[in-house]
Amino acid sequence: MSLRDYPWKGYYAGHEDLLNEFFIPALKHSTSYDRITGSFSASVLALFSEGLPEFIENGGTIRLIPGIELYKDDIKAIEQGQSGEIIKDRIDWEGLRNGSRDEVIEAFAWLIAEDILEIKVGVVTDELGRLQTKQEAEWHQKVAIFGDDEGNVVGVSGSPNESFKALRQNRESFSLFRNWVELEGEEWDENARLQEQIDEFESLWNDNDPRSSVFDFPEAIERDLIETAPETEPDWNDVIGGNEQTKGRQDIELRPYQKDAIRRFLNNENQIILDHATGTGKTWTSLLALQQIVEAKDVIVIFAPTRDLVNQWADGNNISKFFPDSNVVRCLGDANWRENLHNQLFTERSAPLFVVSTMHPTTMEDAIERINRECNPEEVGVIADEVHNLGSNLRRTIFPRLQADLGRVALSATPFRDDAGDDAILEYFGGEIHEVSIRDAIEEYEVLSDYEYHIHPVVLSPQEREEFRSHSTEISHMYNSYKSYEDQPVIEVSDRHPDLKVEIMERSRIIKECSAKLKVTRSIIGDLGTRTIVFCNTEDHTKEVVSATDDHTTKTISVFLGRLSENNKENLLNLFEEGEVDVLVSIDCLTEGIDVPECDSAILVTSSTTEREAIQRRGRILREAQNDQPAQLHDFITLPTDLDSIKSGDADLVSAELSLIERELERLRMMNADAANKMKNDPYILRIARAITQYDLE
Repeated sequence: MSLRDYPWKGYYAGHEDLLNEFFIPALKHSTSYDRITGSFSASVLALFSEGLPEFIENGGTIRLIPGIELYKDDIKAIEQGQSGEIIKDRIDWEGLRNGSRDEVIEAFAWLIAEDILEIKVGVVTDELGRLQTKQEAEWHQKVAIFGDDEGNVVGVSGSPNESFKALRQNRESFSLFRNWVELEGEEWDENARLQEQIDEFESLWNDNDPRSSVFDFPEAIERDLIETAPETEPDWNDVIGGNEQTKGRQDIELRPYQKDAIRRFLNNENQIILDHATGTGKTWTSLLALQQIVEAKDVIVIFAPTRDLVNQWADGNNISKFFPDSNVVRCLGDANWRENLHNQLFTERSAPLFVVSTMHPTTMEDAIERINRECNPEEVGVIADEVHNLGSNLRRTIFPRLQADLGRVALSATPFRDDAGDDAILEYFGGEIHEVSIRDAIEEYEVLSDYEYHIHPVVLSPQEREEFRSHSTEISHMYNSYKSYEDQPVIEVSDRHPDLKVEIMERSRIIKECSAKLKVTRSIIGDLGTRTIVFCNTEDHTKEVVSATDDHTTKTISVFLGRLSENNKENLLNLFEEGEVDVLVSIDCLTEGIDVPECDSAILVTSSTTEREAIQRRGRILREAQNDQPAQLHDFITLPTDLDSIKSGDADLVSAELSLIERELERLRMMNADAANKMKNDPYILRIARAITQYDLE
């Protein structure tokens, strides 16, 4: 395939992936590559490794003219290649692709020794022809010209150098010209413009340019023109090209979706929203992404919704794993953190400062104000854990005030709220959403265990049904009295009228704490796995569930509540992990974010009314499997009356009851969609859905 066959664009903007959208396709379609570049690093070969084999196989050759400042290892490789004293007789493409430093340098020397790559260096001269030092005048031009065997040529002129930093981290752009596009006499004649680039390159290569001198490398060495680039330059950090391992940490093997997320983060001006399923490693992915850009002087703010999550970020194997020398300030609502943060911001740092704050509005506001006042925005980055919480009415007016231009990462298994908060989140975190669904995590990446979904129908008692209907009537009456316009969302009205909200919560409690669920829970808890989580509604409800089940199983059951001390919670989780505690009965504190030891089953005694909570509760059991057994998830569908009477049409359903069944079915479909036994459950869900179609309550 020739260069003419590829759909080139006339302009490649700064937000685009220049490497994969231009340089790799150009290499694959070419047999010559001429390059003028201000700075150069051999690390770029790792980036080009996808296109180079085809380029070389096609007999391709490269002519390169960088400036006189080169990296020490690159200088040695050039000398080695030109002397013919190379170690290997071929390129290890896998090692090169993985960014191995040795393989990159050896490949560079091999290309030179095989006359595939020829390098000269350029120096700017003044009007009298005197050589200028780098301090006096920089060799700063960037031109790339690709040609094929059929005479087709494309050339680009713009900002990127031939380096890892330019093609992977920077915001760069360029314009492209094709020699087969001619508009003779017109200003935008691509062929004419490209010919000017070609003529200029040949003039430079042959040292005929009036305001520069170009030297063969040996002569440049002999004349002591070559300057050694500072070792602090980022091109030779430990993340080279496609390697995607962590800077300074070679013991972490990234999963494909983590590599892709980091790549997209870097290509989107260091901004991304990680919509990743629970258990796929969002925390580490966010830290890995920031690790590519964070330096010692920088301040990273982490927002987390709860005290437990703040401590989880600050302790253990998270920040310290990727930034082992960093300092951490926890903003937890007491007065001490403010003084600590003030002192840390004014202390000269040899490692990044992490400020981990709850999402309490006052705490966030105080932390943001201090950081904005004392820090350069380009040295501030942010991670928002369980980011949907930032979209609440008050918080979405606060968090965007943080001036964090270094990088922004949002993460959640359910990042969006379906309200105005979504717009604030999307705007602040750059709109780039990287998704890893539960199905992807189970089937494609095999990082989460499969699960079986078990549906248990329960029926309201006559008293519960009567109370449900009574609350529904009152809710309807209040809503019609309070609403500001037709079809105003009930939740919006209830936010402004506490008495309506109380009625809604009381009706919801009847469904969540339906007494028939206790009998089912009692019957199945003894047959579940060795580590089970039971989700309840309130603290009193947890006591009720434990009381109903404790005498019907030999398993050890403990209650896990958010109000417990940190030591007690940590102790309970350790006992759960070690198998000393078989069942944890909890409310919401195990729903969102907290790292729970791997468990193999869950009972949703309280089935959440929101998709977000349902997904997160399901995520508690979807951990990496230690064996081939799927996790077991038990859920309830709460019906106002028995299914037989609903099917027969004799159920006497009121509108609120019909809506209840529809909501329950919606959750069941969502939870069942990725289950291993989906096909078995589908007919049952369909039968209920068909049964209620005969009730016309409009």
